[in-house]
Amino acid sequence: MSRHLGLGVKSLLIPLLSFLVALVPVLWIGSHALQDVERHFGQRFAEQYSQLHTQRMLTPLSTELALARRFGDLTVTRDWLSDIDNEELKARFFAESEGFRQQFDGDDYFVVHHDSRQFYFNDGKMSPSRAPRNQLSRSDSEDSWYFRMMDSGAPTRVQVAYSPALDITRVWINVRVDGENGPLGMVGGGLNFNRLLASSFDDQPLGVASFLLGREGRVLAMAEDGELQATDLSQVDEGGGVLDAAVGDPEALAEMLASARESGGEVETRTLEWSGEERVVAVSYMPELDWWLVSAVDPYAATLLEKRWLWPLMFALVASLGVVLLVVVIALRRLIVNPMRRLSQSAQALAQGRYDTRLDSDRGDEIGDLSRDFQRMADQVQAHTEELEERIRQRTMDLTLANRQMSEAKRQIDDSLDCARVLQQAILPSRDMQRCAGLRHGVLWSPKDTVGGDIFVFRDFGHDRGYLLGVIDCAGHGVPGALMTMLARAAFDNSVNQVGPENPAGILEEMDRRIRRTLEADSEAHGVTPHMDAGLVWVGAGQQQLTFSGAKLDLYATDGQRLEVLAGGRRALAFKRRGEFTNQTLALVPGWSCTLCSDGFLDQAGGEHGFGFGRRRFEAMLLEHAGLDPRAQVAAFLDALARFQGEAHQRDDITLLCFQPAVEDEQDGTASATSNIHHGHDEEIPWTS
Repeated sequence: MSRHLGLGVKSLLIPLLSFLVALVPVLWIGSHALQDVERHFGQRFAEQYSQLHTQRMLTPLSTELALARRFGDLTVTRDWLSDIDNEELKARFFAESEGFRQQFDGDDYFVVHHDSRQFYFNDGKMSPSRAPRNQLSRSDSEDSWYFRMMDSGAPTRVQVAYSPALDITRVWINVRVDGENGPLGMVGGGLNFNRLLASSFDDQPLGVASFLLGREGRVLAMAEDGELQATDLSQVDEGGGVLDAAVGDPEALAEMLASARESGGEVETRTLEWSGEERVVAVSYMPELDWWLVSAVDPYAATLLEKRWLWPLMFALVASLGVVLLVVVIALRRLIVNPMRRLSQSAQALAQGRYDTRLDSDRGDEIGDLSRDFQRMADQVQAHTEELEERIRQRTMDLTLANRQMSEAKRQIDDSLDCARVLQQAILPSRDMQRCAGLRHGVLWSPKDTVGGDIFVFRDFGHDRGYLLGVIDCAGHGVPGALMTMLARAAFDNSVNQVGPENPAGILEEMDRRIRRTLEADSEAHGVTPHMDAGLVWVGAGQQQLTFSGAKLDLYATDGQRLEVLAGGRRALAFKRRGEFTNQTLALVPGWSCTLCSDGFLDQAGGEHGFGFGRRRFEAMLLEHAGLDPRAQVAAFLDALARFQGEAHQRDDITLLCFQPAVEDEQDGTASATSNIHHGHDEEIPWTS
């Protein structure tokens, strides 16, 4: 996509994307900050709302309480309660109480004489009466309010209650009247409960729910969405239900109620789950009534923060962004895009080889510096190009001459290797083995390179005496190995002439001595690795056994059922420590095949894991193909090795000699000579002589 967007488009997109990337966290932070502000305002609003309405409820209550105390402190009240049968005092009292009745909010008052338990009550609706309306009894549960207060000794008490006798609900203000010798009785008045609630919650806003709780957390009234609902106290003792159903965490609300009671009038605020939504809850306590006012404020529904100013701000922000983007685009196009386009055109001309193109380098800013640097680079490129072309012409001539010399050297090396291969093959006794009438054999000879360090040897001493054959594996391969085979062949011939063919161990000892003497005589041979593995077998005419001796090469003999292994000596020829070589004999049995093999066959890598061919696989192969004649065995061995080797490279020179000596009791009397010789690392078809 970037290949199709020009620098001008990118100059517009980059500021825009940068602004949008910055705008996202700003909006996120702003929204959370706005929520925090709304929550903060919600808490302050809930606290102030609770304080305001608590005071609005306590103000008329305080007025009524002061009036009731004055009523109870009247001399006439105390005198009459002390002598209730005195008609003059009674008349004075009821005349005075009429004035207090008109001042009480509920337009009523009551008096209780303690000794007689007589209850007097008058209001503006009932006919005035100086006779008692009722007589209180400690056994009557409806009269328990009086006895509880008198027993507690409290001077005043305010309670909201429904009076079945009077069939009215009032916020009763009870004032105890005491004489010199004990309690005289009680006086008081009542506030209109519904009018008190209406005057306190007449401005209930949307998003605010208020609950008036009495003792034990009972709901006395609730105001929500502008509607006020008072609990019917004539049906429920001590108030209505509780708020557990609406509050998600009742324990937290209970803690707030207790804390508000203990704090002495301070407002407790907390954010709680309310009817499945988050609300700011404020709790204030009215000790005069033993009531709580609980206000639940929805900060997102209540109009706490005016948001109309956000839209003009948003519009101004977008307009400012448009102006900034327009200015940035025009500035980038004039200051960067157009000069860069001209610089690009000049660069294309330079790329086409027009080095005489001149760039606009009159600017005094970074683009001018870039143009001047680019012009200097173009001049240097032109100079380097001309110099490089001259060097290339000279280097081409030098490489052509060197290539001719290398081709000539390679031809000479190839000719030398071909000559060495011919010479090495010339020392192999292939024809001598074919002419031996008492020997059936097959040979696998496969150097790793054109020439190698493995050879097989054979000396025929006539049908009346016998023959000597074997395998020699010299250290190394290639040309060094081939040179070692020349030394090995010379040492073998001289040792046989010196010791005689019937003693293979003596031949190996003599070869070891001659090779050591030859290499030690040359002071430059100390870095050469001269050791050789060898195995020699003597088969005497008319004998029913063969004689074997080896230096780290073993002789294998098998008829397909059994396998005999004659182990060679533990050390190679010319090793740093001299080895001991012994002769071992093996009876000749018709149908048995004997095999000598260099370690290149056993060490060849291949298979699934790249391991060597190994001795166990080699012995199993010998047993499997023992019934074939030596030539067919060698072909089978070569096929098994090729399948195991797969795509792996040949690791070392490989030489394998398989033979079956003639036995006198064979019915045909003689055995045909066969051979199978594979040589050369680039020949796919074995060469057969």
